[in-house]
Amino acid sequence: MSQARDATGNLASSLEKETERNLDIFRLAMREVETCIETPALEGLPPDVRQLAAFGTIRDAKQLGTLFATDAAGNFILDSRSPAPRKLNVSDRDYFLVQQQNKDVGLYLSKPFISRSSDSRQPTIALSLRLDKEDGQFAGIVAGTLRLNYFHEMFKDAILGEHGTITLLRTDGTVLMRQPYHPGDVGSTLAGGHSFPPLVQSAQGSYVDIAVLDHVERLYSFKHIGKYPLIVVVGFATEDIYAGWHRRAITIGAVTVVIDVLSIWLSLMFASLLHRRLGMERQLQQLARFDSLTGLPNRIQLQREASRVLAHAKQNASNFATLFIDLDRFKRVNDTQGHAVGDEVLRKIAERLREHFHTGDSISRLGGDEFLAILQDCDVLKAMHAAGRILQTIRQPVVLDSEQDTSITISASIGISMYPYDGQNTDVLLRNADLAMYQAKSSGRNRIHFYAPEYERKAREHLDLEIALQHDLKAQALSVAYQPKVDAMGILYGAEALVRWRNDKMDFVPPDYFIPIAEESGLIAELDAWVLGEACRQLAAWRAGGLEVPSISVNVCAMDLKRQGYPDFVARTLEAHGLAPGDLILEMTERVMFDEATDDIRTSIDEIHAMGVMLAIDDFGTGYSSLNYLHRFPIKELKIDKSFVQGIGDNAKSESLAQTIINIGKTLKLTVVAEGIETQAQRDFLCRHNCDLYQGYLFSPPLSPDDFALWATGQSGLIRPDE
Repeated sequence: MSQARDATGNLASSLEKETERNLDIFRLAMREVETCIETPALEGLPPDVRQLAAFGTIRDAKQLGTLFATDAAGNFILDSRSPAPRKLNVSDRDYFLVQQQNKDVGLYLSKPFISRSSDSRQPTIALSLRLDKEDGQFAGIVAGTLRLNYFHEMFKDAILGEHGTITLLRTDGTVLMRQPYHPGDVGSTLAGGHSFPPLVQSAQGSYVDIAVLDHVERLYSFKHIGKYPLIVVVGFATEDIYAGWHRRAITIGAVTVVIDVLSIWLSLMFASLLHRRLGMERQLQQLARFDSLTGLPNRIQLQREASRVLAHAKQNASNFATLFIDLDRFKRVNDTQGHAVGDEVLRKIAERLREHFHTGDSISRLGGDEFLAILQDCDVLKAMHAAGRILQTIRQPVVLDSEQDTSITISASIGISMYPYDGQNTDVLLRNADLAMYQAKSSGRNRIHFYAPEYERKAREHLDLEIALQHDLKAQALSVAYQPKVDAMGILYGAEALVRWRNDKMDFVPPDYFIPIAEESGLIAELDAWVLGEACRQLAAWRAGGLEVPSISVNVCAMDLKRQGYPDFVARTLEAHGLAPGDLILEMTERVMFDEATDDIRTSIDEIHAMGVMLAIDDFGTGYSSLNYLHRFPIKELKIDKSFVQGIGDNAKSESLAQTIINIGKTLKLTVVAEGIETQAQRDFLCRHNCDLYQGYLFSPPLSPDDFALWATGQSGLIRPDE
């Protein structure tokens, strides 16, 4: 029963986290729609562009259901399924009426209903938020409908035993989904049961009860889903719990008798000596085979476990999975919180990992923040599910001080190799899982990657490239090219500094290839610092030679902005070359705003902005594209990504996205730059829609300093006058 209680509790916690994550995605998407509605300048846009502005960046939410907004009468005014909102009215739905009649209800979760706009008879629920006019009067709602069969799909793979159940219900007792699934259960109520009050009164817990719906006695564990009015309940039938114990009882009893007799005899013969010797041996074995910090098996014990699993797989012609688990940016925990806190985080994560494995599986600590799991009799699908559960459990906050509510949230990257496909022995499987883990890191962290042979080839290439880049950077063998930025009249507005690398052995290496390697290896900070200094030196040299280039743009990354003293470094660099802060524009990608160290980055950005340096978002539209961070951060310039610009004339969606970005920029009083312009048709389209600045091969490719000076001189004075 104790083991079953732990199992149901762990499963309830896992499902709670997954459900909360998806509801959070949906809620954030609704807030984006609300922001769009509250932005007056977007009201006059064409329907397809307005729909794109409201729903274009929320792909994950649209996979869960439909998003829409209504006016005060319940009619659709925005619709994720159609640029022209469908002619639907929801004024009779409870999620509309509750918001209409209650000003402060907040997020409301509806009862199950059957959608009128779909042929499917699957039940649906809705989340809604109230919209108010400036005078506080009701203006309509933002809502999203969630297909309940999504939860059915999420629950169905859980191992429940023959009579186990999972139930998702509202806090008023309304059943939203139950596994095993019976359509008649949806919408029924559990509020009449005597065990229902504890479900509402406690955030989590366990109890034994006879079910209201099917009258089976079960051990239940339940957990409230974040701040949502929802509860997930996992139940194992007591009949299933005890079934295995009954089968083992007779064997256990017989073996116990033999062991007891032997133990008594040994105790009489060798009590004192044996006790001391066994105690010493256990202690030595513990030290030799187990990690002293976490209590998990170490590398030595891992080899024994791996050999056992490998022999089992060969004997039974079965598969097994090797999972290489590496915590993301754990060094930052040690650097900022101290090694004592880092050790405590490792201990607690190890405790969580230990709970996730079954008999025959193993979990070991390799050292530092690296762990290795071996899953016996495991195929690709089971490995994916197991890795997903591991990511979820690691992402749960690690509480360091419950009284002060201090906690740390950390993620992990997992690489997976499969026997026998990815290796015939444990050393090869471990190495390949390690390579797959690094691929997960390079893809953005908090991810799962399976091994593929090309990872090994890429790893060798990357290592060679990293060594060459490090050498050439120290030898100052790289160069900087400069691409003009012009306004609609072709007048020079500034130049963007772009690093170039021509290696003796590899010839020209594209930036798209070596910049990610610089980021992975940590060379990016040194590289960016060199480019900033070189660009400022060149701007000063041009001006000293009589060429008045108005400004220089330089790319920065999250690692730069997290460096202690980076704003001071920028200030010193400008001062060393006699430049003013207004001469420099720092360009960063959207993902910088969503880095886990956002507070550190925000501090640097605020200091840089305060000194007068302008900030720009590069490649806008390819990342998170959230309107929220454009309000939170002091951005002055948006750059439309070249992939959208190059689609102009061939791709209607690219044109709509480009137009939307220009409109957003105008609304927020930002300068909008289009990069990657190659044709006159692209330039004309952008000009018609009032784009501010232009950059691309139509005007000029990136040039060496001397060629840039010749190009600028040849513009016959088409240089933006110094303001």
